[in-house]
Amino acid sequence: MADLSKQELFESAAIPKSVKALVIPTIISQLITMVYNLTDTFFVGMLNDPAQSAAIAMSFPVFLAITALANLFGIGGSSLISRSLGRNDPDTARRTSVFSIYSAAVASILYSLLIIVFKAQILSFLGARESTAGYFGSYLNWVVIIGGLPCIMNVVLAHIVRSEGAAKQASVGMSLGGLLNIALDPIFILPFGFNLQVTGAAIATMVSNAVAMLYFLFYLARVRKTSVISLSPKYYSFRADIVKGVCVVGLPAALQTFMSVISNSVLNNLAGRAGDAALAAVGIVKKVDMLPMNVSMGFAQGSLPLIGYNFAAKNYDRMHKANVYTRTLTMTFSVLCVVVFEIFAKPIVGIFINDPETVAYGVKFLRILCIATPLMAGCVMIISLFQATGKGGKAMFLSFFRKGVVDVPLMFLLNSIFPVYGLMMVQPIVDAAAMTISFVMYSRFIKTLRSKEAENQVIINHI
Repeated sequence: MADLSKQELFESAAIPKSVKALVIPTIISQLITMVYNLTDTFFVGMLNDPAQSAAIAMSFPVFLAITALANLFGIGGSSLISRSLGRNDPDTARRTSVFSIYSAAVASILYSLLIIVFKAQILSFLGARESTAGYFGSYLNWVVIIGGLPCIMNVVLAHIVRSEGAAKQASVGMSLGGLLNIALDPIFILPFGFNLQVTGAAIATMVSNAVAMLYFLFYLARVRKTSVISLSPKYYSFRADIVKGVCVVGLPAALQTFMSVISNSVLNNLAGRAGDAALAAVGIVKKVDMLPMNVSMGFAQGSLPLIGYNFAAKNYDRMHKANVYTRTLTMTFSVLCVVVFEIFAKPIVGIFINDPETVAYGVKFLRILCIATPLMAGCVMIISLFQATGKGGKAMFLSFFRKGVVDVPLMFLLNSIFPVYGLMMVQPIVDAAAMTISFVMYSRFIKTLRSKEAENQVIINHI
């Protein structure tokens, strides 16, 4: 079957067909990214050293901070580009792409410098102790200080490329980096290779991100005559509408991830008080939970250009149907994950480490945490719709509710009542409330759009 043209993809193809074209490549790249994140945990776990596994767990908030920067310019830029194309304004789309790409590059360099200056404080804040500080510090050196630029840029470039419908190309770039990381991990980590242990995992990640970034740069250079996405600095602009358009969506997306950094940092600190085994178990369970999370993000990010384009084109019915269709699929998948995680919790956790105490913690943690996955999936899809339509305030409210504002106080409360295990009960409670609120907000938003559509139709009929 021939590929859909960009116009057909956004405007006229059947919803399942358009969603398939945009979402499947995005999910594939998300899953490969997930697998390469899991390989760090898997191969370091083969060393059967809870301290090194705990160091990998502590790196999770650092990656979330990187994701926050990438979301600021990636999701913010992607949303504005899609809406500009829906309004038939390619010049704004082009200038938005250049603003997002170069601003992200500067932000990544500043982030690396920040880590250099405050490295000791960051290690302490994230719960590093004498047994884990050396491993975690080495990981930071390679992934963030040396590899911060490619780590952020390959994510931003994937968002920007996807914004004009090139989901397959975005998937190839992300998948290339992920597959390379999977191949390099055992070579750099294990004794039969370079035996660099945690440092090897970090080097493999840095190299893989650099290769993915180079792929996107070569791709954009190749399609520069036919694409609205540009790498030319002459289009860089601080035009108020571009800066505001990117930040109105990107800043809430970044803050959402930043709040996750705070949330996970608190989680690591509280879990770490029970020892390295409990902290390592949290890291493993969080990685396992990435399966439904990454699939949900694949649906959300893949459908974002379709939703944003049709919102700007005032085709609200198509926008609504696209969101409902993708939301149904991702929530169904999440329910299946709950069933599998509940039944096979012990063998799943056992894949990553052979330490009995860590496995015992991990099994109970996973069975509690996984209850939240369908709730999370529904909420993520509605947050993505608000991002796609430029409703950053609504997206920010829901994001803050899910991470940081409610869950952090609940962690302290439930951990005092049910030590360690209470920490895992927090997310199901918060996501149940968040999903309820998000559906109410979504229903009101759709009702408002339909009222506007009806008013416009009345005006047209009177002309």
